[in-house]
Amino acid sequence: MRWERLFEELEARGEDLELEERDLLVDELRDGDWAQTSWRDLLGGRVSLDVQGAGRVQGVVVLVNERLVHLRGDAVDHVVAARAVTTVHATGRRADEPTTVGAALGWGHVLRALRDAGDEVRVRLVDGESRDGTVDVVGRDFVRLRSASGRDQVVPFGVVAVVSGRS
Repeated sequence: MRWERLFEELEARGEDLELEERDLLVDELRDGDWAQTSWRDLLGGRVSLDVQGAGRVQGVVVLVNERLVHLRGDAVDHVVAARAVTTVHATGRRADEPTTVGAALGWGHVLRALRDAGDEVRVRLVDGESRDGTVDVVGRDFVRLRSASGRDQVVPFGVVAVVSGRS
């Protein structure tokens, strides 16, 4: 009788240990999956982002890659430097994987398209300042904006937080 009770207790402990080990393994696998996930992978649908120097911007995610997040707003589109995003407040669904072309897009591609469209843009910088104008020249690591007064301003890509233009 005593042996039977002892074996029953040992079996119960063994089952408990197996369950604990299984749960730990599941948690480790979950942690491993999360360890491979970027915050950019979570963006999709309508989002609200806090951006260094620009405050909060909102819109529907159009494109996400390592460098940029393109949001389509109700009246204004925003292209955000991924490095300037400080907080993601809402996300509707996980983003679609970017195409090969979408993954390669950077500030040069975006600003050349805006130059070709000839639209006025607002470039908000990581220090909170902003520059308004039309894109005149796009260099390797800078954009030259022409203001309404005809004055040129050269802005290095490294200080750009958000570029906004009409949708």
